Amino acid sequence: MRRNATHSDRVQAPAKPRPKAFHNVDMYAIFRVERPAHGQDAWLVNLSRGARPIRKSFSDYTYGGKEPALFVARAYRDAVLKIVPPLTHRDMRMRVRKNRPEGSITGVHFKPASGSRPAYWIARIEVEALEHSTAKRKRRCLTRHFSVARYGDAEAKRMAENERIRMVMAVDNGEDPALRSPAGLALHEIRHEL
Repeated sequence: MRRNATHSDRVQAPAKPRPKAFHNVDMYAIFRVERPAHGQDAWLVNLSRGARPIRKSFSDYTYGGKEPALFVARAYRDAVLKIVPPLTHRDMRMRVRKNRPEGSITGVHFKPASGSRPAYWIARIEVEALEHSTAKRKRRCLTRHFSVARYGDAEAKRMAENERIRMVMAVDNGEDPALRSPAGLALHEIRHEL
């Protein structure tokens, strides 16, 4: 009787060394494309603004070598960035998605009631993970819920929108968006004193 081959029984090719993360500001949006079979070695400028991709390749053959092609690719990339600069973190957080209804705020959404759970509005923001965090994901998601049963639909939505704006402003000011508003903190301290 033949047993099924397990993962350890299989012969595997030696793993290729993984390239290290490359975060050189000088090479932002510039990548090397090497296709020796076709003789198409080139530098590729690849970035996007909004939903529009911006791509252009700079062939070693056309520009007289690897270094001159890289020089021209950097010049092109710099010219594009002067015309269409990257979004700031605040702009990315406040960007309105195509599928959002008119007049809605990014990061605020409605969760309908299901079973015994009431309906509520949610204010949500993603921020950098804490420095001492051991999580693989380098971002953390903060949410606040506002019950429709407690506040009513319009008031819960207004509270969620105000909380989302407060969270964004806290991040812009270098504060932790998980902290409550000064009025909320004062109320929390009064409750603990009683």
